[in-house]
Amino acid sequence: MKKQILLVSLIFFAVNVVAQNSPFQGLEFLLGNWQGTGSGFGNSQSKITTSFQSVMNGQFIEVINDSKFEPTASKPEGEHHIDRGMISFDKARNLIVFRQFHIEGFINQYVLIDSLSSANFLVFQTEHIENFVPGGSAKWTIEKTGDHEIETKFYLAFPEQEAACYGTNQLIRKK
Repeated sequence: MKKQILLVSLIFFAVNVVAQNSPFQGLEFLLGNWQGTGSGFGNSQSKITTSFQSVMNGQFIEVINDSKFEPTASKPEGEHHIDRGMISFDKARNLIVFRQFHIEGFINQYVLIDSLSSANFLVFQTEHIENFVPGGSAKWTIEKTGDHEIETKFYLAFPEQEAACYGTNQLIRKK
């Protein structure tokens, strides 16, 4: 009987240790390199590469987005957008936090909204944006649409206005 209790205790301990060390378990489907196309962002088409990599002994997920937009009448040279960020786990708040730095100078600090997210759909909502209109907010959603496919959407809200989708990306995992 003591052996059974010890075995159950060890299994319980092991499961809790793994759970404590895996705050990103719900994000693992994102890990890897992605490529695809985007639309929106000023009615322009883009080619995008995205990377989600576990870094620093699994303490963070590094996110790199690189979008090249086709030329338009207002931007005949096209446009090149880069943003980089880190997803972390804030132990004190028991929240996943995503800090995203844009080439244009914006810094978004998002939190993952558990109540709106599921195994195949993630909702990140800003709690702060640097260098943007005071009172504005952003939302970033990621939907797993297939085993190796995701769709991301970026929403923006100006003060006292409803959020609007400013861009959508269709991404396929690179082999």
